[in-house]
Amino acid sequence: MLKPLHSFVSTQDIKYQLTRRATIMSLESYDRAKEVKRFDESKVGVKGLVDLGVTAIPRFFIHPPATLADLRPKSKTRPVSDVVPTIDLSGVDSDDLRPTIVEKIACASRELGFFQVVNHGIGVEVLERMVRAIKGFHEQPPEIKAPVYRRENTKGVSYISNIDLFHSKAASWRDTLQIRLGLTEPELEEVPEICRKEAVEWNHHVKQLGELLFGLLCEGLGLKTDKLKENTFLEGRMMVGHYYPYCPQPDLTVGITSHTDPGPLTILLQDDKGGLQIKHGEEWVDVKPVPGALVINIGDILQ
Repeated sequence: MLKPLHSFVSTQDIKYQLTRRATIMSLESYDRAKEVKRFDESKVGVKGLVDLGVTAIPRFFIHPPATLADLRPKSKTRPVSDVVPTIDLSGVDSDDLRPTIVEKIACASRELGFFQVVNHGIGVEVLERMVRAIKGFHEQPPEIKAPVYRRENTKGVSYISNIDLFHSKAASWRDTLQIRLGLTEPELEEVPEICRKEAVEWNHHVKQLGELLFGLLCEGLGLKTDKLKENTFLEGRMMVGHYYPYCPQPDLTVGITSHTDPGPLTILLQDDKGGLQIKHGEEWVDVKPVPGALVINIGDILQ
């Protein structure tokens, strides 16, 4: 077991401080910066709050009604969840099938910016191991995770709750493990042992899939297959493992705010619970989990 950092607060103190502030409304002025700092220094993350038994979320997690209303369906009928196409990559090396796959990917990228891929070369057992490993990390006791709780990712690995915690208008109900892969990979011993083997395996497979997808995208753009690879689009990778625990007041917050991904391409592994949404026209629609599929998102740089 890893030793806790000296700055780690005892669970008894945390429970008193956080539950008291989360459940008692008073007329005294609210110091958001102070409450956020206290939460961050506790190093327990959102999962820690749940484990401590909070029955109301801290105030800085509450989002404005207008933000929440934008994410709710505008009609009584739930928006269709099959708007994101699923593209079968089997036969991608065939001269007969490849042009059709290229056109499907190009079309989805132009019109939506999202698509799912199946038969992508990464076995279902690899995907399942990755999900279990990330879940396993986040469900460890706070004192085991605390040594890697840091906002400066100088060692290539960091566990935090909300990257923008000190700058956002409202925090989101999630914790995140980040592992930098690519140009400056972390020392293996820095990667938590509970997910170390799976992270290395995931990096190997995703690098290969990324190279394939960039090649198909290049062909869809009328470029030579290796153009994006030659421009170093494959060299930097970041693995981001989000965890969304039970929330006692889900109508007041979100798991993650609306955003675009800054990089060229995101390869997203969704579990069978779902929850991912994309904006299609004026509606937020669910991205239906497809067994064995990976969600592909065209990022800002590539767009």
